[in-house]
Amino acid sequence: MSAGFRSGGFDELCAFIKRIACAPDNSNVASDGKRTNRTILMKASLLFATLALLASPGIGASQAELSTFTAYVDSDICARLMLGPITAQRIACSRQTYKDGSEPVLARLSNYMILNVNKEKMIKDLVGQLVNVSGELKVNNAEVKISEINPIDSGHVRAGDTGRTMLDVRTYTTRNAPQMYEKIRHQLAMMPYISDFDFISFALAGSDVILNGWTVRQTNRGDAQNLVKNIEGVGSIVNNIEVLPLGSFDMRIRAAARAVLVMNLRRYFWGSGSDIKIIVKNGDVILLGTVSSSGDREIAYIRVRTLPGVFHVFNLLRVQGSGKTA
Repeated sequence: MSAGFRSGGFDELCAFIKRIACAPDNSNVASDGKRTNRTILMKASLLFATLALLASPGIGASQAELSTFTAYVDSDICARLMLGPITAQRIACSRQTYKDGSEPVLARLSNYMILNVNKEKMIKDLVGQLVNVSGELKVNNAEVKISEINPIDSGHVRAGDTGRTMLDVRTYTTRNAPQMYEKIRHQLAMMPYISDFDFISFALAGSDVILNGWTVRQTNRGDAQNLVKNIEGVGSIVNNIEVLPLGSFDMRIRAAARAVLVMNLRRYFWGSGSDIKIIVKNGDVILLGTVSSSGDREIAYIRVRTLPGVFHVFNLLRVQGSGKTA
């Protein structure tokens, strides 16, 4: 179905189908009229079947719901990496990576779903703040069309509100569920098709699981959720894993970045994996993982930054033992 019909509306589409169904058939008409009657019957059946499908829930364009909720305005990078409460370190990450070029997004406090927005200019000056948002929410597409947004402070999130729980550092402790945490970690670590270009992480919020990260394989996103949901004790799952574009532009950058890093930092790469993850999205490169020295961290940044087609490098490599990142 063409995009023109979706934007033109249901009535226009109905009229179009009706014109087709009722159009005369001048080819191979039998003298007794049986072929003509059969053709008309088939077209009528097509008309009513199509209209019935369009009237069914979930068919056609994604359904939007009017919603008002509390969210944290984050950068896309920090939202998919720094799972947990909104700390000073988290706010600093949000603002710095946004300043460096990461897209602004909303992290919905009630369940930590990451939402893209229709107009980034409405949230770009609010990165690192809590906000109340009203608009059309498309849960399946992780999008929201904002009609109104207002900054608030944490005191406006009531004590009994789900959003307050998401702000509390105690929500993310694994003390009461260490076995479940280890089972989830093990299942995700054993996924067979995770490459140097994928990064999948998770957090526990009570018994609920938040999946985050990036992957170049659509199947990895669903596989991660299916593996986790079968673990005993797991409650709801929010899947924020983003499937990365596979266009030739980004694919060339992936191949070139890995090649130059292997050439200069071979000890961090081996046959089945690596200590360095290379995330590429629309020409931007995110370097993740751990290296043994600040010199290696700088080498990785310089080598990747000079590759053709790279717009920006977010160097989030950690130096072993120091916890230092960009």
